[in-house]
Amino acid sequence: MEVLTTDPEFARRILAGLEQIETRLAQQVESSDPLIQVTASHLLNAGGKRVRPVLTLLAGEIGGGINDDVINAAVVVELTHLASLYHDDVMDSAPVRRGVDTAHTVWGNNVAILTGDLIFARASSLVSTISRRAYQIQAQAFERLVVGQLQETSGPPEGADALEHYLQVLAGKTGSLIAACGLFGSMLAGASPEVEQIMETYGEKLGVAFQLADDVIDITSTSETSGKTRGTDLREGIPTLPVLVLRRMAAQGDSSAVKVLELVDGDLSSDEALAQAVTALSHHAAIQQSWAVAESWVAEAEAALEPLPESTAKSALHSFARGMVHRRA
Repeated sequence: MEVLTTDPEFARRILAGLEQIETRLAQQVESSDPLIQVTASHLLNAGGKRVRPVLTLLAGEIGGGINDDVINAAVVVELTHLASLYHDDVMDSAPVRRGVDTAHTVWGNNVAILTGDLIFARASSLVSTISRRAYQIQAQAFERLVVGQLQETSGPPEGADALEHYLQVLAGKTGSLIAACGLFGSMLAGASPEVEQIMETYGEKLGVAFQLADDVIDITSTSETSGKTRGTDLREGIPTLPVLVLRRMAAQGDSSAVKVLELVDGDLSSDEALAQAVTALSHHAAIQQSWAVAESWVAEAEAALEPLPESTAKSALHSFARGMVHRRA
């Protein structure tokens, strides 16, 4: 994940922090058991954007500077995210993640779920060495993540707006953990409570924006750039931003949206039908409206930074936020 800055010393500190994080991540998934070693390192070795570790480091720079606790907190949030991916892929029946076969397709659902549990246990053990408050932040973020997933599974209550419900889901599923990154980094670097609150708010807004952008990229990108099977959520009937916007447009009488919705709601079991639905949706105006929604959340994230004094770290947070939406995968 690129962080734009003209300050070479600042960039050096971020890169050095990321190198330490990668080393500690590898250590955290190590096991003397051959099966656990290969399953627990499966997605880690496949790479990833490292959005959460980068934000934790940037938040540390906003505070008193990156230290060992900030590094460990970054490892904790990335491990938690990694654990959730093992579970998500089982629930979504996703065949590919980060350009490799998902764990459940290689070793089965039981191994994938238990591997996710093990990685989360490692994250919990590590955060317990930082501080009591850090442990509470982690627990609360994970609770919100699970609640968000449950709310997505149950769907919107009767009479509720589907899009508003979805945004609430994302605030829990994705925003909570990224908010924890902002809070962890600033808190552990010695920032004031006011700065902690700013970074937590920034993180949550950014987390929602990141997932909204991911929804659009899932439709508009190729599998080669995203590392995931294109349109998997469509096939599984999982509501995402472009489809929710499309439904709203159809309900408002947009005839072109009605036609595309017929494809999206049809039988997508064949690759041909899925490709047709994805192509139709990717060329519809619902995509532009979806980008606009994602952009609005990025704007809110950036607005949260306004009270902070000007600094290299603040500028980097602005560029980081914009990079969350203006990306290919």
